[in-house]
Amino acid sequence: MRARFLLTLALATLLAGCGGDRRGEEPVQITLFTWTRPGELAVNQELCARFEAEHPNIRVEIINEPGDRAMDKLQQMVAAANPPDVMSIHGAYFIPMAANGALLDLDSLIEGGSSFDLQDFYPQLVELCRYEGKLYSLPRYASVYVLFYNEDLFDSAGLGYPDKTWSWDDYLAAARKLTVDDPDPERRRFGTVIDFWGARIYPWIWASGGDILDAGGRRSLLDSPESQEALQFLVDLRHKWHVCPPTTMAERRQNIAMFVNGQVAMFQTGAWDIQQMQEAKALRWNIAPLPKKQQHATLLGMENYAIAAGTKHPEEAWELFKFLLGPEAQERMAREMEKQPSRQSVANGPYLQQQADYDRRVFVEALDYAHQAPNIPEWDRVSHFIQEQLDLIWIGEVSVEDGTRRAAAQVTEALQESRP
Repeated sequence: MRARFLLTLALATLLAGCGGDRRGEEPVQITLFTWTRPGELAVNQELCARFEAEHPNIRVEIINEPGDRAMDKLQQMVAAANPPDVMSIHGAYFIPMAANGALLDLDSLIEGGSSFDLQDFYPQLVELCRYEGKLYSLPRYASVYVLFYNEDLFDSAGLGYPDKTWSWDDYLAAARKLTVDDPDPERRRFGTVIDFWGARIYPWIWASGGDILDAGGRRSLLDSPESQEALQFLVDLRHKWHVCPPTTMAERRQNIAMFVNGQVAMFQTGAWDIQQMQEAKALRWNIAPLPKKQQHATLLGMENYAIAAGTKHPEEAWELFKFLLGPEAQERMAREMEKQPSRQSVANGPYLQQQADYDRRVFVEALDYAHQAPNIPEWDRVSHFIQEQLDLIWIGEVSVEDGTRRAAAQVTEALQESRP
């Protein structure tokens, strides 16, 4: 008991000293790793400047890697034993990094007398940040897929706007009516566009009653009738009904551009693409839930903040971590960067109260029926089996039945080999 008391007292003393008066001492230098576009980087720089003003004993260097290789660079820094003190991590990379011991356990910091309000974060998001029962990160914002639609194109076609009552049949009927088959590429228009890869197809599978893996994470369910039904529906949009253009994984930015330019009427994406849509001043758009089959479904995603297990300045890193995840920072990110808050008080308060040209409540309500993507340490080593077959299915080289059966067998075999 005495040893535990002394340990608790030492931790409380350490945390209490983080904000103490250290004038006369050299400021501690810590690093923050981000992967943002210039606009968000500028907001982060202003937030860090304010943090430094409130913590004159700490200086923050931002390392920003805005490209597609951001997570590769982060992993290289960790592998080289030179990790950033605080880091922004894509949700898909969190579990592998936690499993490799790269992240600091936050439970002891939160329980050590801090005023940090963990209960304010959406509990389903907090659970995604745990690995083997321990908390290693927290979401800087939430992300869900919804249906973006072009109001002008719907008006021209005489169609009512999508809403939460929409089924797959409603979606298909609208896509067919919105499609304009014209030999002139300038006049051709598609009802929708589909990104046929990874997380973009998961909501359709869940809506159909299917899943990607079983509850134990040991067997793929991609070849179940429900999963096959969802994939066949998406494939038919391209090959049977001709209401969406041919696409590849590499063309995601092009697909957004097609929506912004009015070449497609509906597009599945999230809040992270709103800034690009707002740049098109003439575009009138709004959002609705993804259409349902057996049920509503979407992907529960996030971008996390974490502290490196190898940080040399854990107390200063913890202060920055708390600041960046605080209500004021989240409110500003929502207002200026269209980020969906992970704090309930901000999401249900300032976020919904702020004036917006679209229905933000769709994002907030989607958290109630969002599903978690496969979140196992081996996922980055087996997911390519699925994508290889999805690519072949999408171009019509193999059937949905054959491709899903092959992918499921490969994933299941690899998972069971890794978990004897």
